[in-house]
Amino acid sequence: MKQGEEGVASSKTSRLARILIDLSDRPNTHWASSCGFEPANLSNWLRGREISLSEKNISLLLSALSLDPETLKLDPSRVHIWFVAIHEPEVLKKAAEAFFGPEIEMVLVSPEPEGPATLSQGPQIALLRSGALRIILVRKFFTTKMTGPHVSKRPGTIWIRPSLIPGARWKAEGFSPEEDAPPIFLPGPLMMDLGMGHVTPELFDRIFDQARQMDWKDVELLAKKLGLTAKDMAKIILARRS
Repeated sequence: MKQGEEGVASSKTSRLARILIDLSDRPNTHWASSCGFEPANLSNWLRGREISLSEKNISLLLSALSLDPETLKLDPSRVHIWFVAIHEPEVLKKAAEAFFGPEIEMVLVSPEPEGPATLSQGPQIALLRSGALRIILVRKFFTTKMTGPHVSKRPGTIWIRPSLIPGARWKAEGFSPEEDAPPIFLPGPLMMDLGMGHVTPELFDRIFDQARQMDWKDVELLAKKLGLTAKDMAKIILARRS
């Protein structure tokens, strides 16, 4: 490889590593420490100073980030967990462009309505699947007020829509990327396992493939969140028919 080509390759490698570190919700010092080199050297390399990390250390870092040092592809044999700030979606968009194929599907997961009320304050989670890649998205919590077409307006579920990621769609058919699809309800312990990334690819797929169309139970739950009674809902339906 010529010197110019080496520079381009190194720049791409550091850019991909920077994306994954941003999505890991862990600082540079964590990754430098786990790989056994100086944090300053990692920071310099991520800024494009090529000589700050040896090829061996670069390979160690990429492997720790589950990125193949040779192909620069994410490991498809594991489930990846990314932490995303919805009011700053650029990193997630860059990751999707860098690692995903043309088919990107999404589902939301939520605690079972009959479960403990404390779980309603747990992590907000979405699942992405693109080819063999499986991604758990966990929302970072901020006090910033979030608005926009990619953010759900449903009370209690201010979260993500596929429209945030170019080309993404809901797993359940019949829903626009700009609107809400019903979540998959899961037991609290399983929600916690997802939030920590403690699931196998097989379990991820079993959960993901439960995506479904909206049913009357979803309508009932939404009505309750909005403070509507059965009589209110009946009036809305009758008004649409008239």
